[in-house]
Amino acid sequence: MAKKWVEFDLKDCLSCSICVVACPVSALSLTKDGKSGKYRNVFPELAPGACIGCGTCVKDCPMSCITLKELS
Repeated sequence: MAKKWVEFDLKDCLSCSICVVACPVSALSLTKDGKSGKYRNVFPELAPGACIGCGTCVKDCPMSCITLKELS
């Protein structure tokens, strides 16, 4: 079975964090503002090697900004 990973098309991303919450292995995160600890208008980041390729974030993204790619 081929290894899969997610790819982001950030031009339509709302920074809503739905993908972050949906990920069953916590492979996605949003960056926090260092002083206040509150989330800024940032984009999701993938933790290297953490993605299991399940596609949950792809399915749950309301803007269809995430695609599942196969490593060739």
